[in-house]
Amino acid sequence: MRRVIIMLLPVFAAVLLQPALNAQDVKRKLTYNEYMKAVTEKLPELKRNRLQVLKAENNLKSADSSSDINITAGGSYSSSDEYSSMQYGHTNRVTGYSLNAGVSKRFTATGTTLEAGVEHDFRNTESFGNSHYPSVYLQFSQSVLKNSFGVVDRYAVNNATMQLEIEKLKQAESDKTTLNYYKKLYFSWIETAARIELMKESVGYASAIEADTARKYRSGLVPEEDLLNARAAVSQYKISYEELLSVMAGIEAELAVLFEAGTAPESEELDARYGEVSAAGYGEIPFSGTRSAAIYRLARSRLEYTKGVGENRLLPQLDITGRYTRKAMDSEFPGSWSGLDDSDYYIGFTASYPLWNTGESGALKETELAIDEINTEYDVSENSYRKEVEKLKKSRDSVSRMIKLAEERIRLLQSRYDSVSRKYRQGNYQIQQVIDALRDITEEKTRLIRYKNTLIQYHIDYTDLTS
Repeated sequence: MRRVIIMLLPVFAAVLLQPALNAQDVKRKLTYNEYMKAVTEKLPELKRNRLQVLKAENNLKSADSSSDINITAGGSYSSSDEYSSMQYGHTNRVTGYSLNAGVSKRFTATGTTLEAGVEHDFRNTESFGNSHYPSVYLQFSQSVLKNSFGVVDRYAVNNATMQLEIEKLKQAESDKTTLNYYKKLYFSWIETAARIELMKESVGYASAIEADTARKYRSGLVPEEDLLNARAAVSQYKISYEELLSVMAGIEAELAVLFEAGTAPESEELDARYGEVSAAGYGEIPFSGTRSAAIYRLARSRLEYTKGVGENRLLPQLDITGRYTRKAMDSEFPGSWSGLDDSDYYIGFTASYPLWNTGESGALKETELAIDEINTEYDVSENSYRKEVEKLKKSRDSVSRMIKLAEERIRLLQSRYDSVSRKYRQGNYQIQQVIDALRDITEEKTRLIRYKNTLIQYHIDYTDLTS
């Protein structure tokens, strides 16, 4: 009779577990690819990361404003009494207006500014009547020392271009780190679900043992201590089960913004991914080949470029300027524009230089310090990278060995459980030994699930670190 009861323990456990298993079956299973697709599309953190790139693109457009074509126009009217130089105390009433329009453009490739325009002045005096003065002109300004060939003019655009490239790399890096968190969360989701199922089985088996022990106790076949031990084992499994449900509730709450209720991970994904990562290994990837190093290099190049422009800013401002004008004069408006036969021109230079130039000198020194700082940060990051890579490799090897040991121990514990159960049926062992054997095998199976997930987590971290 005792043997029959022990053989029926799995049946009792299955009966106890059936409602929970049915509830699990109605959940929509989510594969890893479906999960990551939804995360990528819905996660607000990724949208926030993209905003930084959009800002950098807008800054680039704004930086190019120095090469915009500028259109200017103006006009004025005047009326005054002018004293005559020929007759003392005599004045002439003078009225007139002035109109002008022009277009200018800065060529950042050469540091040249060109401007072309038209002007029309009109004067009316009591002595001479109407006079019209039309003219057209073309003028230029060319920087020679400071901003020679547009060194300073091009800085805003080139700096914004490099910053945009940096932001694109930063976005990719931030997206990767964010997504890797959710990759790991998916497998932790599976681990927790698997441990819950395992604990359900343990609760069922322990409850069946408790029921058998209670029957024996009522028949006077076992002492009260055995019954209390069986009940304590059930209570402990139920506590562990509730703890796991709490962990699962936390995971589901975190994913509630991305997935509807009633969604569960595909349990087979954990073993499938474990098989992939256990065979993959960790390749030798130097820090210089990572995206983090590329960000450092771009940032350093940007600072070195800024330094070169800063050195140019320390030079004196020397501009060569010139203007050529075609003009005419006539008493009638149409006639004045019939031929612009007269011409004026000039060419010259302007120069300026602030003594000591403390502002630009301070900015240049700050840039040099920033270059030293980023070089130091690169070295620090490279050392941290090497240590982290080595740590992950050793941790992976250690967990791989523990998985093999856990699998072997589960086989041994299963044999021990079968032996203890058989001897219990023969009356040679107490119920506590059966409970202990069940507890040990449950703990080792739980440990194996955790080890497999840990190995997957290490692989994700390594991929994140080295990409």
